Amino acid sequence: MTGRKLIALFMVLALGITTFAGCGGGDNNSGSADYSAENPIVLRLASDAPLEHIATGLNKGAAEKVKERTEGRVEVQYFPASQLGGYETVYEEIVMGVVDMAQITIPDALDARLGAAYVPYYATSFEEAKILYAPDSYMAQVMSELTAQNDVRFLGFVLEGFIGTGLVTEPKDMVPGAPKGVKTRTPAMATFRIPQEDLGFNAITLPYAEVPTAIQTKVVEGWVGGTPNMNYSWLGEIINYMYVNYIHAEATSYVISEKSLAKLTEEDAQILIDVFQEQSMESFIVSQENEELYKKKLEDDYGVVVYEFSEEELAANAEYVRKNTWPKLEELLSKELMDGFRAEVEKLK
Repeated sequence: MTGRKLIALFMVLALGITTFAGCGGGDNNSGSADYSAENPIVLRLASDAPLEHIATGLNKGAAEKVKERTEGRVEVQYFPASQLGGYETVYEEIVMGVVDMAQITIPDALDARLGAAYVPYYATSFEEAKILYAPDSYMAQVMSELTAQNDVRFLGFVLEGFIGTGLVTEPKDMVPGAPKGVKTRTPAMATFRIPQEDLGFNAITLPYAEVPTAIQTKVVEGWVGGTPNMNYSWLGEIINYMYVNYIHAEATSYVISEKSLAKLTEEDAQILIDVFQEQSMESFIVSQENEELYKKKLEDDYGVVVYEFSEEELAANAEYVRKNTWPKLEELLSKELMDGFRAEVEKLK
């Protein structure tokens, strides 16, 4: 499908997200007029993305559009590179209304089901991801319903690319389930940790911000949790190998505290929602080209060996994880959710 056709498709699909995103600031919107172009309201947008990253471009673009379309009444102040804290802390602060907005991985500390966006080998290609994480998708509806329970509005996914494995040490064997002889950092989220263990890695749970130091001090020999873009921007000088195994779609989320949204007039709240939904859809268009660019930059600029899984290797890993890991995730995410994901995958066949 061409980029132009995809844009048209997503503009249609955008109507679907409105059904669960609601209109304006919701019933709790105060319609406040306590701000103006001369005295704008400032909303803080947090992200883990470094400066040279696809999400940073999208987030800066969102800030510019919000300011322009609200005629200066609303400003979005962007804080990249975990300046406001890691995603675990940021999400809790959004729930409390301390931080207004974020483009982050939603952690599963408050509810294990919040880790659903990172079910391993749910999507195994960009074409699948554009369907499975679309605005009207089952996954988007699930995340909207779950974040609503935390008084947080889900605005859409940001498809940054696909997560692979960045390593200093070459694994002994990449056959699924075979011991790899490599210690890898994994997020605490079960959707990351369990598949790493099942695939044969010695998975060690560490916070995102500690990854560079942990690799340099040999606490771990690599990590799972980053796209080629993220590995280049953050760890390019440290890692020696990048395994592009498509284990997780890096579908981070745009979210906003309902407390912050309620500070806006209905008109301005809808403008903000529309802008971030547009940026979400834009990510589906530009992410694949960005992925290819940074695989090449890893090789050219840092001499990293980029190993891309063949179709046969990818199929073997996906089949292994879906058979061995997905049943374990039922205990945490619920059988209902996992059956829903299975049904969505079946529709692609």
